[in-house]
Amino acid sequence: MLDIGSTLNDRYRIDGQLGKGGMGAVYLAYDKTLQIEVAVKENLNIDPIAERQFRREASLLATLRHQNLPRVTDHFILEGRQHLVMDYIEGEDLEERCKRQPPTVEEVFSWANTICNALIYLHSRQPPVIHRDIKPANIKLQPDGNLMLVDFGIAKVFDATQTATGARGLTPGFSPPEQYGGSHTDHRSDQYSLAASLYKMLTGERPADSIERMFNNKPLKSLREINPNVPAHVDAAVTMALSLKPDDRFPDIAHFRSALRGEAPAVTVHQSDALPVAPPQKSRTPWILIAGLAIFGGAILVGVFLFTAGLKKIGLVKEPSPTIPSLAQIPTTTATMQSSPTSSATPSSTPTETALPSPTPTITPTLPPTPIPIGGGGVIAFVSDRADGTLLQIWTMRPDGGDLRQLTYGPGNKTQPRWSLDGKRIAFISDVDGNKEIYIMNADGSHIANLTNDPYDDYDPAWSSDGFTLAFTSTRYVGQTQIYLMEIICPSLDENCEASPVRWLSKGYADESFPAWAPADKPLPSWMPAGQPIAVAISINKAPNRLFFRSEESGKEPIWFDVQDRIQRVFDIVWTPDGQFILFSWRLPGKYEIYALPLEERGNNWIKLTNSLGNIEPAISPDGRWIVFTSTRDQDPEIYLMTITGGDQVNLTKRLGRDQNPNWQPLPSD
Repeated sequence: MLDIGSTLNDRYRIDGQLGKGGMGAVYLAYDKTLQIEVAVKENLNIDPIAERQFRREASLLATLRHQNLPRVTDHFILEGRQHLVMDYIEGEDLEERCKRQPPTVEEVFSWANTICNALIYLHSRQPPVIHRDIKPANIKLQPDGNLMLVDFGIAKVFDATQTATGARGLTPGFSPPEQYGGSHTDHRSDQYSLAASLYKMLTGERPADSIERMFNNKPLKSLREINPNVPAHVDAAVTMALSLKPDDRFPDIAHFRSALRGEAPAVTVHQSDALPVAPPQKSRTPWILIAGLAIFGGAILVGVFLFTAGLKKIGLVKEPSPTIPSLAQIPTTTATMQSSPTSSATPSSTPTETALPSPTPTITPTLPPTPIPIGGGGVIAFVSDRADGTLLQIWTMRPDGGDLRQLTYGPGNKTQPRWSLDGKRIAFISDVDGNKEIYIMNADGSHIANLTNDPYDDYDPAWSSDGFTLAFTSTRYVGQTQIYLMEIICPSLDENCEASPVRWLSKGYADESFPAWAPADKPLPSWMPAGQPIAVAISINKAPNRLFFRSEESGKEPIWFDVQDRIQRVFDIVWTPDGQFILFSWRLPGKYEIYALPLEERGNNWIKLTNSLGNIEPAISPDGRWIVFTSTRDQDPEIYLMTITGGDQVNLTKRLGRDQNPNWQPLPSD
């Protein structure tokens, strides 16, 4: 927050605030050197990784010259905060203009043509510039009638090898689904936002949010259904530009502009994106079987068919494709997803201390460009008593439930297998010596070594992103559960691993458990601890567990996630690979279910992924598309698989006995 009257960078006097958002603010300033009014955009992205990228992109923005774009005249970083200085644009933004005086269809067409020209210019730069926050509030109508596309604080230089990082312009209704997660944004993302802006100006209503549409909770209404004065070809063009998948939109802004003018061939409106329809009937298409055989082989044909048929049943497979459809291509939903306060999926009873408001779905998976075998990684480790019906041993299986292999033998129960990030080793818990101790072994079950070897209970192992440190829960502090860290030394796969002295992380704050490291090099909310934070469940004075975030530095106070204190009884914590969501098991009275939390929402929103009373221990696939978890819906604990949104839930183990504690192997590194 910049103080009014202060001087920034020894040059810009701050005269007032023009606007404020979640990632920063825009100020009216006076440039003492040029003696003119300017706008200063301050971005609160303090991630040091973003500094080089910011300087590169700001330098490119400074070269832009177009009559409908403000000039960027300066850029700098002070105390970790990024600043852009640009022309101050007088006038009224189109959000306020449309509220004050609803525009005619002709006015909106004129505005659309102008903004298309500006975007064609931006997207034609080398490299292309993606605005990423187009909405009526960011389009200024100057007193002379000229339009200016403003707010370049989050504009990005397009890089096909990188996913969206840094500041993100997320405005419900205007942001495409790829902008919510770690997937690529490109010129088609701006096309979506422009189409959403035209929709709002033509109807007075925001289009249904892209994430809500992905879950089929809020279908997109036709423009003409709201405003009959909109020509049919414009309705069709805007609907196509608002397609959830970038490949279903126009190839570029020029084609979109031509379609708006009625110059392009008639476009096909995807029914599932436009109006609510009944799910299509299940059908069998030969290409699915061929693709399944080619990728997975005849041994898992049935599993592939089941997942594909599930996608068809809810209307997600519409035409042949050379790859097997999955959530990452076309996200799904299920009847268990809550969508409104009257939804039947809303918990019928609440935690003792609080009431549960109904969530609004906002989760989106990371979308890799090319589908690969289910999960994007290797096998699933889990524990089972199938060897003798008594002891739990560690096994592995493919993501379709096939190719079962036993890794551990002998006395004692083995639990909580956790793959290292290079996929070469597994940490796990064994009680063979009478208390829980942390062991480690190679991926094939060889070279088993006891890492803790003490008289206390040590459990909940969690690997750091560099693969050299384990966080874990222990009772070694006067019987209180606390979080500890220990470095792991593994000379080679032919030698046993050893542990360095244990470091106490919690320092007696309260009972703590279920540590989970944040993924490395991912943009995280600014309120989180610096570095690579660790999510933990904390019970203060024996109260139900709350979600907190700890610094990896010992002794620092943790940060409470949900300051409204609605999320209690948290356990089995896991991050999504893009660092945007936390999955956890939520113990409600008489039931256990798996939920997802958008971290930016800070506890104001959550998503229910399961709804059968007994679901715990979620583990996410390396590609972020799938979740394996333990369910007792069939009495005995079984390993289930579902999409990241809770769809297509399938039992992988199907046997009498115990199968639990799943964990997904990353692709082993070389």
